[in-house]
Amino acid sequence: METYDDKNIKDIKWTKYKIIVPSEEDRQELMEAFKHIHYSDVDSNYVSVNQLIHEYLDEEVSPEYHNNIIVDEELFNKINNK
Repeated sequence: METYDDKNIKDIKWTKYKIIVPSEEDRQELMEAFKHIHYSDVDSNYVSVNQLIHEYLDEEVSPEYHNNIIVDEELFNKINNK
C-alpha cells in the first residue's frame, strides 16, 4: 500500500472507488462506522486507509467535503444479484 512518507500531497496516487448502498439509512450507518474507525487508534499513514476513514465527511459537515458513498437501490440490487 502507498504511504504518505516523503511525498508531496499532489504526488499521491489516490485510490479510486465508490461504495454503493441501497438506502440513506445504510449510508448514514457506514458514515458513523467510518467516523468511529477514524477516532480509533488506526495507522492512517497509508493513503487508502486514510481515504476510507474519512468517508464520514460530507457536505453536511462542510461544503468542501464529499464522500464516495452513493445511495442507489437499483444499482445496489443489480450488483448484488450478480
